[in-house]
Amino acid sequence: MSRFVKPLALALCMLLAASIPLLAQTSFVNTAFFPDVQSRLFLNQWQQNETYSTKSPHTEDLGARFLLQDFKTTKASFLELVSLKEPKLSLLQYSYADSSLRYDMEANAISQIDFLSAPVGKYSAHTIGLRVNSSLNSKFRARATYSNTRFHGDREAMAVSPLVDGYQITMHTGTYTDKLNGELSYNDKHFSAALGRGRFQIGNSISGSVVLSDRVSEYDYALLEQRFGQFSFSFLHGSLKADTLKDGRFPAKFAAVHQVTWQPKPSLDFFYGESVFYGNRLDFSYLLPANYWRVGKYRSEPDNLNLYGGMNIRPDENWTLYWTLLLDELTPRKFFSNWWGNKYAFQTGAACDLPILNFNPREKPRLALEFTAVRPWTYTHYDNIAMFSHENSSLGYPKGSNLLDLTAEFNLPLPLRMRWDSQYSLTWQGSEGNDWRVNYRDAFPTEIINQAEAFWLDGELSRTHVLQNALRIGVFTHHDFLLAHRSTFGSQNSHIFYANWQTFF
Repeated sequence: MSRFVKPLALALCMLLAASIPLLAQTSFVNTAFFPDVQSRLFLNQWQQNETYSTKSPHTEDLGARFLLQDFKTTKASFLELVSLKEPKLSLLQYSYADSSLRYDMEANAISQIDFLSAPVGKYSAHTIGLRVNSSLNSKFRARATYSNTRFHGDREAMAVSPLVDGYQITMHTGTYTDKLNGELSYNDKHFSAALGRGRFQIGNSISGSVVLSDRVSEYDYALLEQRFGQFSFSFLHGSLKADTLKDGRFPAKFAAVHQVTWQPKPSLDFFYGESVFYGNRLDFSYLLPANYWRVGKYRSEPDNLNLYGGMNIRPDENWTLYWTLLLDELTPRKFFSNWWGNKYAFQTGAACDLPILNFNPREKPRLALEFTAVRPWTYTHYDNIAMFSHENSSLGYPKGSNLLDLTAEFNLPLPLRMRWDSQYSLTWQGSEGNDWRVNYRDAFPTEIINQAEAFWLDGELSRTHVLQNALRIGVFTHHDFLLAHRSTFGSQNSHIFYANWQTFF
């Protein structure tokens, strides 16, 4: 472990230095499911989380306006496709207003061409999509985005595609995948509620949340939040897809999360929450927004329960400091021992906006540094239906467990709707207990399960460097070009190159 002391000490010193400024008043995004700090690096436009990135509908005038409405509108639309101005038109726009309400609706057609080159092969892909977005009095929201992608090329290359994160079907005409993201929601100062299909990140993070990751395919959900003064109460219930069949079918699988947030001042907040993964029935106790799930009958249930908490500090308008802790197993008398069941994850980071490098008035450049430590066997479970996953992807830390990780990310918005994003990470990981798909009862039979030990970085040790860069070029209105690469250096080096062109109107 001595070789890890220097990099860990360096990371902690940098975070300590970042926390020296006194606390000040700043704005606070008052919801548990929309973190202030997220990764801004995307290797493909469709990697962006529509739940977070979809803006309010844009309309020019009252009434309806569509692409082929008349010669003047058609001419203006085609000229805007190749202009350098900000986009104002779309496939369909509609706006209505009277003395009591304002309704806006916008619809966009999307087409995207992708190319990927990897050591295992190459592919090309074509995606078509439709986005419909509407709002009523800026409080009610109804939106949906659907896309269908068709791949051509090597199936081995498709396996490493950022476009494939769940369901896909292979036919003689090619491989296809579909995505659907949307919501029906209400939001005001004190109350939010939503029914939708999407994905969420809990806690600030650039390398991936240790509590609930959004680097999975979309799932159906119900969301509820109440905010009163310094306290907010948040609840999320999701319908997941199991990873294996049971009696020839996918059994029902669910996830539930509730969280309490205390914000004594705008620059500081603390949060505590619970999450559970369970299946085979809908448990109405898990629909309660505030309930201590780890007591009573749940001690004997096969459900996968977890505790988490943390804090966020905003010393000034440019800094965000954060700490998050997940407890996958809680046995207080053994917590400081080497018992294998001490399954937990810790993440801390600092994100700093850099206005001195500002080339774009809409977004400040940002530099973020993050350290993550995940104990062996974290996220593993003995019951397949209650595993920490959705559609064969981890809902926990995306890089797995039994690891130490340092990640840095730099985001530089440029003029003319261009941007450069870069991320570097160094991960030390042991081979034992590092995968959520492992059944821990296979490794720890009943006779040793209460005494067996596990140590940090158990097994064969790997050290992996990953460098990713993405350049987005949106010079022309309604066009978005993206060039990116991902280089991995470790036991096996690899380089993947991406080129994408998206047109939307």
